Amino acid sequence: MSNVLKEELSKQESSQIRSNIERIISSYRHIWDIYTELLQNSADAIIEQFGEENISQGKIALEISPDERIITIIDNGVGIEESAISKILVTGKSLKRERDAGKFGFMGYGFTFVAFQSEYLQIESIKNRKKASRTYRNLYKFVYSGSDIPNSEEEGSGEQAQDVDGKNGTKITLKFPLRFPEEVVEESLAATFRIAKSDKTIIAVLRTQSIVGILDTVFNAGSCFEFSLTISGKNVPLKTGYLTIREVVKSVLNSELQFYDRLTQYEKFVEGTENLPTNLRDQARKAIVLDETIDDIKIGTINPLHARIFISATSKSHINQYNDQFRNEDGISYDFALEHGLWLSICGMPIGVCLDPFEHSNYLPYTVIVDIKDMSVRKELDAGRKGISAYRMKQIAETVLEILKQRNFIKYRRYIVGGGDSRINNPLYDAKEELTRIFKGKKWFDSILTQKYFPPVEEQEVISLFVELIAQKLLRGYYLKVLSGYQVYDGLYEYRLDQTEEVEYSENNHLGIHKNIFNANGKSLKKEILIEFKRELIGIYKDISSNKKDITHIDILVVWDVNFKDKENLQRDKGDILTEKDITTNVFYGVTHQLFGGSRQQPLPIIELKKILELVLNYQG
Repeated sequence: MSNVLKEELSKQESSQIRSNIERIISSYRHIWDIYTELLQNSADAIIEQFGEENISQGKIALEISPDERIITIIDNGVGIEESAISKILVTGKSLKRERDAGKFGFMGYGFTFVAFQSEYLQIESIKNRKKASRTYRNLYKFVYSGSDIPNSEEEGSGEQAQDVDGKNGTKITLKFPLRFPEEVVEESLAATFRIAKSDKTIIAVLRTQSIVGILDTVFNAGSCFEFSLTISGKNVPLKTGYLTIREVVKSVLNSELQFYDRLTQYEKFVEGTENLPTNLRDQARKAIVLDETIDDIKIGTINPLHARIFISATSKSHINQYNDQFRNEDGISYDFALEHGLWLSICGMPIGVCLDPFEHSNYLPYTVIVDIKDMSVRKELDAGRKGISAYRMKQIAETVLEILKQRNFIKYRRYIVGGGDSRINNPLYDAKEELTRIFKGKKWFDSILTQKYFPPVEEQEVISLFVELIAQKLLRGYYLKVLSGYQVYDGLYEYRLDQTEEVEYSENNHLGIHKNIFNANGKSLKKEILIEFKRELIGIYKDISSNKKDITHIDILVVWDVNFKDKENLQRDKGDILTEKDITTNVFYGVTHQLFGGSRQQPLPIIELKKILELVLNYQG
């Protein structure tokens, strides 16, 4: 009997076969890719057998033995003919593409990636009452040790397909070397089986990164196949369908209070709280989870993509709590962790491609899944599972941003409770206490400075100008305790302001405090505050993204220029909303603007020094 695998591979340039397969293996970057590829092939076989509308008739059983590095997957799909079994191992050979079939896999590289890491591979399949098998040993040595392409045991012995009464289906058994000869592959394989040693981890992985987490259940668009998972001989109960943020947060909090669907529940709730006093309104509108499903969105105009979109919002602190269970033995690193951001899905299968992690902005706390429904463009996107084109990524990201604006998700972000997303790693860190401790007993510089240069260029010049405006009593109520340009935060002040006519807000004093604020606070305002100084508003984002500063610690941001005219770009690029101050809620003298963003529950007050000079000295820049 001939060696079909060798014949098929030999149709390619012999000098390129090994390097092609090695490149394929190295192109798969996720430690769950082996599971994902095997599962999507089984799902496609089920759809081909029963039809997509009857996918619930399908059955997939996944068995993993982590210590032995053995994986077995069994499905009742369409099966594989004897003449085609070896062909599925061939680089770029896709039986589904030849038949124009397959919803989840298409390009013919996935099984090549899996097979050529194995030391034992057996494929047993029944199709049209014919049962055939192919067994290969040490396929990995062909790529990494330079050995010949092995013949299958069945081809070597002349074993033929047998007539059986069984139904269509396929069983694949894989064993991987306990110590792979290539370091990078070994590291990936070790992690692949390590995640299977934790029931919680493998469940989360399969429900967020494989077809087991099919999105149809989220959109109420259908059911899923029957799935069973066995780890080291023990059955692991697992629910099919995508692992939603609702489920994640519920598992952390053991509660579903303040979980809202934006359209059917939250919008009505917001409308009903509109007439409450500001503080009560903000308290009432707090939400733990806010989500929405959108069934049909068109992305782009030329060869447009049709997508359905799932949006979830929750505090990152809840996600962090959930992720704590996935820490490795070192207590620091993770093999798997859920993350906020914009994620790609194809035809209902989450594929672990993050189009935008939102790290560059404050769009947190959003998780957005864009599921591309077009079968006609799966060739483009299937090849892109390792990273779709920048053009498509930009199209999708811009569309999602517009949706977050149109559907009020950005507007309501301030009500997503939980906070605590501290970018200062120590959860017990008290910024004010630490700053006071550092300077205790020190003699600091408190003389009046004369600002000679406008506009300020350096941050220190902004500090100097602020100090001088206080000394000249153009800004009132701020009393210096600590001023530093080289500690974590720039300034610790005591804010004290008693109600008088000259500090009340009026047509002649736009820097003042509304009398209702004084009335609500016993005619006197007093608070110890942290002030951060920046040349421009945008400067604070660098400190936040590099974990140097936590925006929730800052009471007032003092800048020379907020660039208010650029507020639309700020909202687009950073996800934050910049407005002029709200005089009905502002308690700090001289505040000119406020910024809704980050993990703050209340807007960040901003003093724009340029605006102060315009109001009190007619400064024209």
